[in-house]
Amino acid sequence: MSTWKRLLVAGVCVVLAIGVAACKQAAQKAVEQATGVKVEDDGGSVTVKTDEGEATVKTGQKLPERFPESVPVYEGTIETASSMTAGGTETFSVVVQADDDLDTVKKFYLKEMPARGWKVQMTLDTGTGESRGVLITAEREGLGLNVTLEERSGGKTQVTLMVGSK
Repeated sequence: MSTWKRLLVAGVCVVLAIGVAACKQAAQKAVEQATGVKVEDDGGSVTVKTDEGEATVKTGQKLPERFPESVPVYEGTIETASSMTAGGTETFSVVVQADDDLDTVKKFYLKEMPARGWKVQMTLDTGTGESRGVLITAEREGLGLNVTLEERSGGKTQVTLMVGSK
């Protein structure tokens, strides 16, 4: 497995482990044993280290520092937000629970993204009824953006933003 993939896998595992405080130490040990990397947790961020590099993951419920201002964030409750730095590049993930229906949120992104300089590459609608979803991909000045919309009960929408270097 390449170093980048090991760092990415370990980073994702650690982010998931952070959410489960009671199992945190066991999860970190499992990640270290499975991937052969060192995991350090300072309470505010987790750093995954190998002989060839390191990745730092920070999580919270507000937009991460250095989150690109050009990325439109739909109004709602930020459930989780994280940033991962590895190899000199930074990747961001934000999950927002919006009170509006999927079609309203989709229209917002298809209008706001181009208005902020994002070139929409693809829009894919999936599912029907209560299992609807939308994936929008875009790029701008060396960045890639994936917007995933999932319809939730009560006419709400979950918005997942993933942005990083292309």
